[in-house]
Amino acid sequence: MLALHMDPFEQLPDPACILDAAGELLRANSAFTATFRQMVSPRRPPWGRVKPPAFIGGERRFDAPAPDGSLLEWVERHLPDGHRLAIARDVSQRASAAAEAARAKTLVFAMLTHELRTPLNGILGMAGLLGHEPLSPPQRAYVEAISQSGERLLELISDALDYSRLEAGRAAAEIAPFRPVDTAQGVIELLAPRARAKGLELVLEAGPDAGLSVCSDEGRVRQILFNLLGNALKFTESGGVSLRLSADRRGEEALVRFAVRDTGPGVAPEKRALIFDAFEQADSSHARAYGGAGLGLAIVKRLADLLAAKVSVTGALVGPGAVFTLEARWPLAPDQSAAPIGLHGAQVRLRVGAPMLRDALAAAVRTHGGDIALEDGVLVFEPSEAPHPKGPAIALLWPDQRGLIADLQALGIGYVIKPVRGASLALQVLAALGDPAANPEPARMASESNHQVLSGLRLLLAEDNPLNALIARTVLTRAGAAVETVSDGEQAITAAKNGGFDVYVLDLRMPVIDGLTAGRRIRAMHPLAPIVALTADVGDAERKAALAAGMDAFLTKPIDAQRLAVELQRFNLGRAGAVGPASQPG
Repeated sequence: MLALHMDPFEQLPDPACILDAAGELLRANSAFTATFRQMVSPRRPPWGRVKPPAFIGGERRFDAPAPDGSLLEWVERHLPDGHRLAIARDVSQRASAAAEAARAKTLVFAMLTHELRTPLNGILGMAGLLGHEPLSPPQRAYVEAISQSGERLLELISDALDYSRLEAGRAAAEIAPFRPVDTAQGVIELLAPRARAKGLELVLEAGPDAGLSVCSDEGRVRQILFNLLGNALKFTESGGVSLRLSADRRGEEALVRFAVRDTGPGVAPEKRALIFDAFEQADSSHARAYGGAGLGLAIVKRLADLLAAKVSVTGALVGPGAVFTLEARWPLAPDQSAAPIGLHGAQVRLRVGAPMLRDALAAAVRTHGGDIALEDGVLVFEPSEAPHPKGPAIALLWPDQRGLIADLQALGIGYVIKPVRGASLALQVLAALGDPAANPEPARMASESNHQVLSGLRLLLAEDNPLNALIARTVLTRAGAAVETVSDGEQAITAAKNGGFDVYVLDLRMPVIDGLTAGRRIRAMHPLAPIVALTADVGDAERKAALAAGMDAFLTKPIDAQRLAVELQRFNLGRAGAVGPASQPG
């Protein structure tokens, strides 16, 4: 008899409720009241702030967190009387299993992409070595085609790995003080060869307060800028790309804004809302013309969300192109001691071709306290725009124009290497005006034309892959270093015990003893020696592991002597000319 009076609705093991058309709670079973103790109303549905999808065929399904942190799957149906029946089922175990499967997939994918990168880096490295040999024009064209195809494939692999890591939730922000202007300048310098190869200008335009120090994840900011600037360079065929940086104090915070503007085809208004989705392209024809999987901007959006930043795209205010903007409020760092070099009203004339470059130079001069003049003052010029300058002058040169330096010095003309650093330009202006306090880096001026940027450096290279070791040894030897090679971490430790090296370059993934362990032991033996990590993996986890192991710098394969020289400039090796600053851009 008792069974006849049992209420099936009440006996449901899962939380269940009946809502009217407006969302008012009409009835709930015991499992529901035990799970949801708060008042339920149209403004406070049981699934909280989750926005349910539309009904399809009178039913909808969606996931939402419960008050106790578990994950519930809601099934909501229309009833014949116009009310709605909603039942929730705990699917936390399913979600946990899915997350674990995603993590496992990411790990497998990371291992696969590492194995793909290793032979690909060998191809790129060998093509780079071959490019320095005497070749006929057709042979040089073939080598350049190999390099370009390999670099495109490497970008695709890196984008796919980055996106899979973000999808699996393996990305976390690590907050530390940094100066956005330094980060922006570093990315500009990394991409400068790509801009030069396409005949494009690539400039940083920094506002007056751009030198503020803030607290955020510098590595993630660098990755966002690299993707945005790299994307802009890829789609721009003439003109250039500029990165405008501004920082405004807002109490204990700074509003930091990066704006990447290009002179490319732009993004149609109807595509701007979709362009940050995975596998989207502004124009399907772009995928055929430029390649790419459409992941770069999706990665940017996810990283921006991670940093509590906003990323957007608009059309250029003047002329063709697009403007991609990253904007965030970040806490100010405690140390704000850096101050710009003062030009104290010095007059500077500009004789350059590209409007984008002219605007960036003018901003740099004004940021350092100078003024732009039309007739008098120090002339800042490009050789093609002013072949016979008179009076105090500073030439702007690309790295491949170093052959002009000796002639310029004979005429008493200074120079700055592109992409231009504002501080370097200010120093050269002061030197041109005869300021005794200015030091235009005489060591640099003496060695700028010398391509052996590692001249006299004694270097231990630990690399287990014979092809990668051959490439690295050849590149470093050509740059002037004396290189000894070993093939595993144990041999590196043994060699380090004997001493005699200025720098240690260690591959992170080696047999017997890996690079991280070897790095820790070498650091214990030689506390002041620079140790550089070398790896095929461009992931942030590898970088952080290397730094945690006591390494000082991080380079990706194939090794680049110029980048290594830039990294080593941070160290005083105690050897005259051991690391020439020739590779550092102006």
